Amino acid sequence: MSGPTKDELDKDQLDQLHAATVKASEACLELKKLCALVLVPVGTIIASFGDKKPGPSLFAAGLLVIVGFWIADSFSYFYQRKLRGAMIPIWRRRASNCSDPYPFVPTSGAVKPWRAAFNASMAYYLILAVLFILAVGAYLAGWLDG
Repeated sequence: MSGPTKDELDKDQLDQLHAATVKASEACLELKKLCALVLVPVGTIIASFGDKKPGPSLFAAGLLVIVGFWIADSFSYFYQRKLRGAMIPIWRRRASNCSDPYPFVPTSGAVKPWRAAFNASMAYYLILAVLFILAVGAYLAGWLDG
């Protein structure tokens, strides 16, 4: 009885890396949903301890929640991209074993932490942060005094 072939091992490794990448991708989406879910109770709790009006602590807490989730999501995105990058050499190795030319080999550039924090999927947090900053401006201008 012979053991598994190199190609079978590569396929198994690709399957495992793909599964881990999908989990990291799902975590990114869940973090975005959780951020929205956490913002409301945090605002309610902060407001209930105050005078039931918007104040600096409400805006600070909201911004901290957004920044915290943004950082967590950036880490998840970073490792998702790293996992995809780890798949490329395996794809190339498998493609080189084909008798027919296999032109499609996924490419993925190296991801740096800055790029992980500021990419299209993080626009959600940027929009939330801008809305909170606009609310702070409105508060400071006296438009939100109740």
